[in-house]
Amino acid sequence: MAKNEMVALGLIYSEPCHTYALDGLIHAMGLEQWANIAKASIYNTLRRLESEGCVTVTTEKVGNMPERKVYAIAEKGKQRLLEELRENMLLPGTSDNIFALAMCFNFGMSADEAIEILEKRIENLNNEIEKLKMVYEEVKKYKVYNSMILINAGLKHIELEIETVKEFMKLFREVPDYFNENLSEMYRWMVKKGG
Repeated sequence: MAKNEMVALGLIYSEPCHTYALDGLIHAMGLEQWANIAKASIYNTLRRLESEGCVTVTTEKVGNMPERKVYAIAEKGKQRLLEELRENMLLPGTSDNIFALAMCFNFGMSADEAIEILEKRIENLNNEIEKLKMVYEEVKKYKVYNSMILINAGLKHIELEIETVKEFMKLFREVPDYFNENLSEMYRWMVKKGG
């Protein structure tokens, strides 16, 4: 199951939600930051899950407001979520890590440019830390312990990533041509060995 499907089904599991309520949940849980969940992608996912029979959609009208869609989880969606939770709770913490890929293939970039970009990455990561700390304080008020644990894990992950970025900056300072010389040579050797 894709991450967005698990999140979408999880958000509507306890009670049906209209889009405004879903927006509020996504924001309150900080999913945009720590889980890299976009609101628009959740709505696309809900539409797809509806076509698969995992979600039902009704419309409701409140006062003079326009009609709004209300999403509810169907029995098929509950079973699907349960199966995926069982499987995903056993999986190692792997995901697409674009940063790691960039650090594997950082060819053609000068060390100075890489260091400048990495300094900006540290700044961005520190901003994410501040956002997560604010979300943590918010969920702490309501004693949402599972979110508190997960936010703390996210904070530790970001702190570790900052240390990793600093190691790459050190590498670029000490061996400015590492990627263009050393790593290129290693990849050539791997291609020959594999071929």
